[in-house]
Amino acid sequence: MSRERITIGGCPKCKSDLLTCQHNHFQNDELEIHSWEHKCPDCGFRQTEAFRSDDEDEPFDPVAASQCPFCGRQAND
Repeated sequence: MSRERITIGGCPKCKSDLLTCQHNHFQNDELEIHSWEHKCPDCGFRQTEAFRSDDEDEPFDPVAASQCPFCGRQAND
């Protein structure tokens, strides 16, 4: 599993410069998971979204899954 966290600042709740964007990527045989989290250590604001290749309700698009749904940054893996 790869994990990458960067500080992006600009918390939508408290405007803190410490807001982070974290990307986790897991791939094993047929299963692929991309998860994204925005989190502020100052006020506790948190947003999460995950994309799974085995999700029967949503079609999996690996290009879209490798881009943060909150800030748009591309994964580096």
